[in-house]
Amino acid sequence: MNLSKTTVVAIGILAGMYLSGCGSDNTSPGADNGVGSCMTHNGTEYCDVTSPFTGKVWLNKNLGAARVCTAYDDTECYGDYYQWGRKHDGHQNKNSETSHIQAADVNNAGSKFVIENGDWASVDSDGRGRSENWSKADGNYACPAGYRVPTIDELKTETIDQGVSNKMDAFNSFLKLPSGGKRFSVDGDMFLQGYSGNVWSSSTSNHIIIPYLYFDSYEAVVYNELRSDGYSVRCIKN
Repeated sequence: MNLSKTTVVAIGILAGMYLSGCGSDNTSPGADNGVGSCMTHNGTEYCDVTSPFTGKVWLNKNLGAARVCTAYDDTECYGDYYQWGRKHDGHQNKNSETSHIQAADVNNAGSKFVIENGDWASVDSDGRGRSENWSKADGNYACPAGYRVPTIDELKTETIDQGVSNKMDAFNSFLKLPSGGKRFSVDGDMFLQGYSGNVWSSSTSNHIIIPYLYFDSYEAVVYNELRSDGYSVRCIKN
């Protein structure tokens, strides 16, 4: 079929418009992951990505990430490091100041990353209030409006239950999860970046330890950890 010069130019313009949109950078290679609408939250743009397994909608990258991961150790996609149940208050920045003083109010904890404690707060001992906060979809805590922090069952269903068994599987999944390591609550230093990934859930119990998704070169499992370590957060649509 012979195309006129005008037709070729028009096709090129339309293709460029499509590739410059949300779908170009945020679609997982080799997967029809349904990248959808985009939004800006706390200065960062996110897009929707639909699970091919459950049909649930997730954000396409970790909170605070500059881009969707291009590799499991892509530092630009690690994102922020939240202490469990905390708001977007500045503490999640990897270079935020530290404090050894526990917060007396989980909703107004300041901007410092609390170290030298198993829990960053001296209140809400059973974690129920913080679990409820992270389960809200009003946009006032960690996730954008309409989204919330997933339960551990929701994280497990999309990863381990679908055959994710190590950090490469996690990266190759539709969620493109990176091995961002963690911010250590002992001293506030970054730890195990590029080696393992840690993703918080909103789930809790009456104990101080919280279930989260962990993966490295050898395994992908649900572990439990103290509330004061800084982990990645990936949001799900409510």
